[in-house]
Amino acid sequence: MTTALFIPWFRLTALQVPLPFTESTLDIQPFGVLVAVGVLLGMRVVEWFAQKHDLDVVLANEFIGYVVLPGFLCAYFLNALFYHPEYIAEIFEDPSTLFSRFFGLSSYGGFIGAVLGALVWKRKRKESLLSYGDATTFALPFGWLFGRTGCFVVHDHPGAITDFPLAVADYQVGAPPFMPRHDLGFYEVLWSLATVALLWYLGQKRRPRGFFLVLVPLLYTPIRFFLDFLRATDIGAADRRYSGLTPAQYASIVFFVVASYVLFRIVKRGDPPAEGASAGGAN
Repeated sequence: MTTALFIPWFRLTALQVPLPFTESTLDIQPFGVLVAVGVLLGMRVVEWFAQKHDLDVVLANEFIGYVVLPGFLCAYFLNALFYHPEYIAEIFEDPSTLFSRFFGLSSYGGFIGAVLGALVWKRKRKESLLSYGDATTFALPFGWLFGRTGCFVVHDHPGAITDFPLAVADYQVGAPPFMPRHDLGFYEVLWSLATVALLWYLGQKRRPRGFFLVLVPLLYTPIRFFLDFLRATDIGAADRRYSGLTPAQYASIVFFVVASYVLFRIVKRGDPPAEGASAGGAN
């Protein structure tokens, strides 16, 4: 294998900050910091989108709250359910296990939680789910860029051994000798960069309601479906598979089909470019 173009191995560790008047330290995790930055940036992009497309900024911020909180909760709980089913009995015996042991976060678990939260918001506010969903989905890749950068700097998505030039050299997972491996977090960083550039260009003009709501999943799901075939299978922490596919691959199929159906409805309806909050009550 040639190592000329491989990304050198590195891993960011927690920054230990001494607490005043104690002998303890506060561990600041790079992954958590980057995820927080991504959430804050995403909120700012939602506000920008709302202002540019004549949406109510207050409602847009409220919508964020309805999707982000259940998104994180479902990302955590569904990750435990689908990727660590061996712990389910233990969780039922002692529910505090969900909080004393970190089971990781599931991307699609977060998406499912966000959809549920959006439906609750729609039922409560009777506003356009397509319009405000557009704003939040448009902002998603901006925040995703930092979230997946967090995954990359701690290398928590190891892939298969490869000689692909963008692999990470000496990937320290499993037992030595360490080999170059795909880093799926890094590949999603690249997807995020490309998608952010595309959305920024497309977002300069008004689009039919629901345009970005369906565009982002249609761009993401095929990439995610393919990338999961590159996940490591030769390590102890390999992702669980059901009939050869990961839970994320099944979710990719479902989200792609749903987004395609919504796109079909949008095209069939022939909506003109969105005119802001005056379209309240639309689906």
